[in-house]
Amino acid sequence: MGQYSSEEQDEIIRDYFGPPGAEEVPRCPHCGELLNFDTRYSPSRDFHVHTSCKKCQITFHWKQPQQIHPWKPIHINYFLERYQTDQSIRCPIDDCYITYSEFSDSVVEFRCPYCNRRGKAQVP
Repeated sequence: MGQYSSEEQDEIIRDYFGPPGAEEVPRCPHCGELLNFDTRYSPSRDFHVHTSCKKCQITFHWKQPQQIHPWKPIHINYFLERYQTDQSIRCPIDDCYITYSEFSDSVVEFRCPYCNRRGKAQVP
């Protein structure tokens, strides 16, 4: 049984957190098969992803590298601009796609699933 290099693992996880609405699941860099992902939150609220390839029988475990951190105001302003023009939003720290949640009071929370930064903003 082989294993993925740390660079391959990082690329797989970044692909997993790919563009919002992407239908393609990341593939194994060794054999090209679709990878299996099992996501969980631990009791300490850490986010974990267990990844495996059935064909190669390679598995690895990824955990968010850090606790929740707030965005800087410049980041929130950038996200709001992209959000209001319905453009995809990328993390300025790690280039992952930003996910967001919309609340009924015109508040949007922007989150990076990779670096674990998040913050809310009122939509003007």
